Amino acid sequence: MSEAHSAFILHRRPYRETSLLVELFSLDTGRVGAVARGGRKPRKGATPLEPFQPLRVSWGGRGDLRTLRGAEAEGRAVPLTGEALYLGFYVNELLLRLCPRFDPYPRVFSAYSATLEALSGGERDAALRRFETGLLQELGLAPEWDRCGGCGTAVEAEAHYGWEAEQGPLCAGCAWHGRPYRGSTLLFLAGRAPEDAEVRRQARDLMRAALGPHLGSRPLESRTLLRSVRQQGRGM
Repeated sequence: MSEAHSAFILHRRPYRETSLLVELFSLDTGRVGAVARGGRKPRKGATPLEPFQPLRVSWGGRGDLRTLRGAEAEGRAVPLTGEALYLGFYVNELLLRLCPRFDPYPRVFSAYSATLEALSGGERDAALRRFETGLLQELGLAPEWDRCGGCGTAVEAEAHYGWEAEQGPLCAGCAWHGRPYRGSTLLFLAGRAPEDAEVRRQARDLMRAALGPHLGSRPLESRTLLRSVRQQGRGM
């Protein structure tokens, strides 16, 4: 049996009559899949196996799917409600889709915990952009946001740039197609410029373009759910 690890549950689903299949994101081991035997009917006083609850867990076994041996609360559950709940699911889904199993990313773990707290406190766009850019950086997939990927010149806040998935930002002197992005948006994603309403909109769209090739063609379920919730809210 392994030693205890700090972890969060990213996803859970029923397994057989009384058990659960859980996807954990742990500080020391990264993403781990495990069977929680009896997890659908936990004993009285047991810690619920729910997302956004800091846990101290241990598991045993070998192979791709382990057996959960113990789980205890390690602090309070992060209270996410309304849109923040669906944004939390979005962050979880990014980790599920992008992080391979058994690869530790301690800085991502810390950033994940901080992002949940920020969402709980009412922060939205900036918190998500920090997490997305940090995740790409840790996975070795991030572009140089403040440099043209074609010629290497520094991004200027007042200029406009294109985006190509394999090259990143491209200045006017390099061939590109598609919509333009403000240099201030790229510098915001590099952590070097403040945000305004237009920067927030462009940064959201630009991060979708940056993440898209790595997420594949299957839509993110959390994004679909959030869109549905927002549409229902507008209809009230």
